[in-house]
Parts: sequence; structure tokens; C-alpha cells
Amino acid sequence: MFNEPAHPWTLPELAQLCNMSRATLVRQFHDKVGRSASDLLTDIRMTLAANELKKPSASTEAVAEVVGYQSLAAFRRAFTQRMSMTPGDWRRSARVPE
Repeated sequence: MFNEPAHPWTLPELAQLCNMSRATLVRQFHDKVGRSASDLLTDIRMTLAANELKKPSASTEAVAEVVGYQSLAAFRRAFTQRMSMTPGDWRRSARVPE
């Protein structure tokens, strides 16, 4: 997930990569990391998105695609939920005054 955050990861795929059943992966992941794999993936994606949004040349649509969202609306909802502000508000607040 860290190496390919834009990949459309699924629980069965992650379980197979770990040579575990889905139930075992869910249990082990939560025991070791303290949250679900999808929650961690969303955090990874939103951290990357926040950094990409600092680049003036990166459109919100391009950032959404880079971090693995097919839908701009889904990206905006996820970003707003995690970061407590819209991608546009984040971009404006991250600008360094000249």
C-alpha cells in the first residue's frame, strides 16, 4: 500500500499477498496497526494528496487520480472528512505568503 497507494487495493488481494485469510488479515492488521487496512490506505492517500495540492501546477482532478480516486467527488468527500477542509481550502491554506 505504501509503494502503490493509487492501486485499487482490495481485502482479498491484501490477504493473498500476506498468505492469510481475509478474517485473519483483518484481525492481525487491527491488532498490529490499531486500525483497518482501508483506514490506513486512506490516510496514506490523503497525506500524499495534501502534499500534491501544495504544487500550484497540480489540479485537484490530477491529484485525485494520482492518489487513486476515479471520482473527483469521492476524492473531495474523503479529503474533507480526513482533513476537515476541502482540497481547495487546503491548497489556499498551504500557500506560502510571498
